[in-house]
Amino acid sequence: MTEEFTITVPYKGDDLAFTARLLLQGYSHQFEVDINGVLVHFEPDDSGSYRVLKMPWQEEKELLQIDKALLAAISSSIEAILA
Repeated sequence: MTEEFTITVPYKGDDLAFTARLLLQGYSHQFEVDINGVLVHFEPDDSGSYRVLKMPWQEEKELLQIDKALLAAISSSIEAILA
């Protein structure tokens, strides 16, 4: 099990803090971010940006309820951590 850390995300003039974990899977990795009780997985795409990944056990409506601008801000914060 990996350690949890806090990721700070600038969003609509505020700095929001979310609990996250880095999940290593073979040659790949994902970030799991807890957004108000919903575990959202971010994975790198071919261009190096991070996209949301719907997990098989997850209902799509859970993810659709989260503001897309917030998901984009979290993705940008992940990219900034790795830059």
